[in-house]
Amino acid sequence: MSTLASLEEEMYRLIGEAQGEGILLRLVGGLAVKVHCDRAPHRSLSRAYPDIDFVTDKAGSLRLEAFLRPRGYTPNKTFNTLNGDYRQLYYDEERGRQIDIFIGDFSMCHKLPLAARLQVEPLTVPLAELFLTKAQIVQLNRKDVLDLLALLLDHDVGPADKETINTTVIADLCAKDWGLYTTLNLTIEKLRDFMARGEAELLTDDLKQQINDKLTSIQTAVEAAPKPLAWKMRARVGTRVPWYEEVEEVRR
Repeated sequence: MSTLASLEEEMYRLIGEAQGEGILLRLVGGLAVKVHCDRAPHRSLSRAYPDIDFVTDKAGSLRLEAFLRPRGYTPNKTFNTLNGDYRQLYYDEERGRQIDIFIGDFSMCHKLPLAARLQVEPLTVPLAELFLTKAQIVQLNRKDVLDLLALLLDHDVGPADKETINTTVIADLCAKDWGLYTTLNLTIEKLRDFMARGEAELLTDDLKQQINDKLTSIQTAVEAAPKPLAWKMRARVGTRVPWYEEVEEVRR
């Protein structure tokens, strides 16, 4: 079976056909942001989406190769053999595209547990987790910043999921991981600086203020969450010890 030329149409096809076979497949990454954000195509927030990133659960991971091979995808045998319990890679050889699939957790600079909440949204991981998959990146690039701003521009923040970036989920995860907490706060300051420098040039002052207010709401919820003793002890050590994992881009 041949893949579809449109990356977005191919993404919808794969999620739908996976659901038909009982495989829980949810979108993550920049394309997931575009699905949720009407304003992502806005010129100051626009960017390209070259590949598809998914998350599945443990049960789904065992069926990925049998599902994807007949749909036009070639597995990275070496990578999948070594890392298949937590991440798998597949290629659309004809179109030069890659599918990256995380198993249960999203592990980059920090580990984000996703499996328990994959049913919250029909196409993507929940908005709180989607926000954190970008906010947990220590070396943010412009694409990551634009994705985060698009998410904040198009969604409320608060203690709920429905079209809302769930501050309770973010606060709970940061209360369990001082490293994630630290990176999130660094990311928030980078977003504020990006807007202050005028790099999102078509965002009006009013829109920038809306985003800044939402960032403040996230920080307030994170600070208010009770922190365990282990968190407080790690905080005393601070950034003298690395608090995140170095990440290498995995491509063919």
